[in-house]
Formats: sequence, C-alpha cells, structure tokens
Amino acid sequence: MLLSGKHHLLIPKRAALVKKCCRRGHQLTKSSIGTRIFNSRSHLGQVRFRNGSSQHRPNTTLLPKQYLDAYDPKRFDPSTHQRNDVLFNPIDGTPPSAVSHSATPKQEDTHDKSSHKYKDSWLGTHLDRWRADPSDFDCYWPVPTNEELQDTKNKTTTTKRVLWSNWTADLVRDRDKSPILFQYDDIVHDEDKNTEERLLKAFYQYGLVLITGTPTATDSLPEGVMTEATKNATNSQERAEDAILKLASMIGYHPLQTLYGSGVWSTSSYSSFYNSDDSDGQVKAGSTADSAYGSTSLPLHTDMTYISNPPGVQIFLMVQPATATRSTLSSEQDSTTIAPKGQSVYLDGFAAAEQLRKENPDAFHLLASTQRRYRCIDDAEGWHLEACGPVINAIHREDGWGPVTSIRHNDLDRLPDLPPYPSQNDNSNFTTFYDELLSAHAAWDNILRRDEMRLVIDLKCGDCVLVANQRCMHGRYAFDASAYPRVVMGCYVGMDELGSKWRHSGFSFP
Repeated sequence: MLLSGKHHLLIPKRAALVKKCCRRGHQLTKSSIGTRIFNSRSHLGQVRFRNGSSQHRPNTTLLPKQYLDAYDPKRFDPSTHQRNDVLFNPIDGTPPSAVSHSATPKQEDTHDKSSHKYKDSWLGTHLDRWRADPSDFDCYWPVPTNEELQDTKNKTTTTKRVLWSNWTADLVRDRDKSPILFQYDDIVHDEDKNTEERLLKAFYQYGLVLITGTPTATDSLPEGVMTEATKNATNSQERAEDAILKLASMIGYHPLQTLYGSGVWSTSSYSSFYNSDDSDGQVKAGSTADSAYGSTSLPLHTDMTYISNPPGVQIFLMVQPATATRSTLSSEQDSTTIAPKGQSVYLDGFAAAEQLRKENPDAFHLLASTQRRYRCIDDAEGWHLEACGPVINAIHREDGWGPVTSIRHNDLDRLPDLPPYPSQNDNSNFTTFYDELLSAHAAWDNILRRDEMRLVIDLKCGDCVLVANQRCMHGRYAFDASAYPRVVMGCYVGMDELGSKWRHSGFSFP
C-alpha cells in the first residue's frame, strides 16, 4: 500500500496519459499508470510508479467524498444489491419528513470508525464515467499489435471502443487480420466459452461481428423460391431459427419483441415468409411495412429510430443471397463500379460522429442538441410509433460534449423538424434554424458517403452479422429479384440486455 499520509492518496487525472499512449500506440497497464489504492476518507492524492518515483499532477480531480461514502458496501444489501440506507416508513413506505432528514447523521460521520478500500479498477471506471473524456473510452483503428506494445508483455488488447474505418471485405474475412471474424461451430462447441467471451469483447470494441458457417436450413422458405444451394442447406440438422436464437442468448439473453415479431423474423423481396400460423397455433407474422421488404437500395441507417429505446443488436443471417444477373451493371457504369447485387453496407456511427466533431464542431453540436422525431405507421397491423432523439447522443459536459453514447439515424423515418417555440411572435429566426440544421445534416451526410467510412461486403449463405444498432449503421445495394428472392433472417436484442452482458463481462461504457 502506497499512502501519502495516514489517510491520503492521490488519484491523478489520466486523460492526458491516455491520449499520449493512444497516439504512440501503447497499451495502458498498471506499470504505466501506477498502482493505486484508495481510502474512502481520502482528500489528497498522489500516484506512485513501480520504480519508486511519484508524480503530482495539476488540476487533479477526485471523486467526491460523499459519493465514495455513499458507495460503501455496508450501505447495500449483500443479496439484492439494493441500498439499505434509504429511510422510509416501514408501514406505508412514505419518505421521511424534512426534519427527519436533517436529524439523520451525516454520511461522513457514520464512517469515522471504518473505511472501505476501493479497487483500482473500480475507481478508474467511476472516474472515467464522471470525467466523460472521449479518450478514456475510444481509440482508433488499427489497434497496436503486441510487437508494438513495447512497454508491456501483456498480450491482451485494449478494451476501449475501437472506432474503425478503411475496412474492406477482404480484411474482415481474413482469419489472420480480422478482429471481428468468428466461425459458428467454434462458438457453439467451445465448452469453456472462451470464444463466446472473445465475441462479446469484439462486439463491444467494434460494434460489428461476422460469423461464418451459420446454419441456414429453415422450413419457412417455400421450395419454389429456393435456389439449389439453399435446397442443399436444408439437410442441416440445426435450423436457422435455432442458431439465431442461440446467438441472441449469448449477447442479450433473449430476442426482443417488436412490431416485426416476437422472435425470429425474415425479410425478402417476396415479403415475409412468416405470414401464417405456426404449427403450435401461435401467429408468427409481423409487420412488413418497411422498405427492407423490397429490392431497392437502402441508405445507411439505424433500425427502429421511432421507439424510445431502439434495439441494441440486430442479427442478420444471410439465408439466400441475391442472384447476380448481367442486367445489374448498366451501360453507364464502368468496370470499377460495384455491380449492385444486394451487397450489405456497414458504417461505424461513432467513428463518423468523431470525424464530424473534428471537421465541423458546430454541426456536431447541432446534431447532438436538436431533438428530431421519427415515425413508423403500419395501417394493416394497426401500428403508429413515434419517438424523438438527437442524431448523435453524447454526454454533455460543462466544457462541451463528451463521448458519444448512441446514434439515431434514419432519414426515411425522420419527420420534418420544428424549431424551438418562440417566446414572441417572431418568425425571423426560423430561417436561420432550418439553414443551420440543413447545413449540419449535409456535413453529416458528406461523411456517411465516403468510401473509406463504408464497409461493403457481399454476404454469403451462412454469413451472420451482429450489428450494434445504436452504434453502427447498415444499408444495402439494390438487386434483381426476378429470379429468386434475397432472404435474410434475424432478430433484435434489447439495448439494456446487451449492456448487461457487457457489464457482466467487465466492460465499461459511458
């Protein structure tokens, strides 16, 4: 234990150190930031490095003493983990009067006879969350290799979110280079669940995972619309629906029920194949009032922007790719143009947001502070959903914006914007509002259209993609549906469920 005085130990602000290490390609370890133990009654601070030196840093910010005292484990029930220091009437549950509150012993007084020593990892998590410095949570692709980490022999990679760009289909399919590539059999047959843990980590870091060799056999697809390759896949013992639900349980316990169904859904240019009663008498049909049920291209978007808390995960399993035809390449396209045949497009929304923050801080501010409304209407099923939120959701700090926490972007579902209601009958500022918002959205679109930001991949039968829906956007190229339909099956997983899995695995996020 390295203490400065009987009860005093400094906790340094680490933002500068994190930025420095990220720029140089170093990995932070205990040896690089010092070993720390904190006493709940600390007021001052110091960091002591393993070589025996100590360093005081200016502008050191500590967690409030009241916060640390209130987090003492003695204030929480050991079985339910709920607080046990909340005063209320044991008969009717009413809160105490103001007099009772004032008569309650102060928290710091109750801890004069004891103290709790917080772990370094706990302090780091809470300090990072409070400081809300983007560099504490994010770094950029490519992640330094083990050979480049000259200050440590630890072979584990960073657990920060990695903002990616310049990805290609060849890279993400390369078994030696891809950070997001997994094989289905390796996941389900790993008794020690090491592969499952690696998958959760990769999904936390990149917001995107590609799983190959996923079963695609399904009884929901009529034989008349199946290609020969799809027919051959029906011999598999495991069904596509079971594989999808198994993956959903790994990253979020269970599928999320939405207007598109209570479990697995399918989308194709022939509409859904779940528009009939299941064998158990339960209707599996869901809404098909969406442009995904077609063959046109889809611009990059996140799903279900029209609900208050959009899904955290979307699972896409390619059951039957679109068949390529000569007509897909028009006479106006040259040989370097990608022929549209239903290729999938993905983009890291967090990376795009940080690029916008760098290039156009005013546009970032507008898209982070302007509430925009989204809508979904299905007349046949009786749905009318609406929700509001900014395109870029980021933590607000006194000195600006902190790390990005989510993206809500779908121009097809976005309704016209309204400016703040004027305090007086003055319409002169409306033009400024619309001009500035239009300019900010154009700057955002300019980043989304860049080739280096977009991963274009031609999914094969059995390719399954997990998309962090509140981070990464997805879209597709157009395709010819005249011969056989392009069929994708999948399901949603809730954001709360995904967050629970991440926290249980030890990952911290804003």
